[in-house]
Amino acid sequence: MEASGKNIVLTLESVQDGERMTETYRGQWFRKARSVYIRYTEADGEVRTLIRYSRGELALTRSGAVKMEQLFVAGQRRMGSYRSAETAFRLETDTSELSIGGGGAESDENGLPSELPFSLEWAYGLLVEERLSGRFHIRLHIQEELEG
Repeated sequence: MEASGKNIVLTLESVQDGERMTETYRGQWFRKARSVYIRYTEADGEVRTLIRYSRGELALTRSGAVKMEQLFVAGQRRMGSYRSAETAFRLETDTSELSIGGGGAESDENGLPSELPFSLEWAYGLLVEERLSGRFHIRLHIQEELEG
């Protein structure tokens, strides 16, 4: 494990039902055991996001003003939750695609990138109370933050 990890610039491309949004964050990338972790704080400073990717599975946890847990496994539905000061509900992800790679990054024996840059990409349907709330396609491009 890289104890301190590396400072990164994270570009988040999100397409929800055909509408595209791109945001950039600064954060940290580190590896531990058989997982890659990406940690960043959203622009408002009130929500922290932690992404854990291990072979074939991505877990996303948001904490702060909003608390949300989502799990993504290609070809499967997984339960999650959402809580804010105003509301709380269970949600479900129906993941059709989940991949890691790109950027010429080398992979280790667990299929994890051993260096930057790399990308994570996943597509899913979000179900709330068993009803489709939206279809999403997310791409995260992670690169080392350059000093200066």
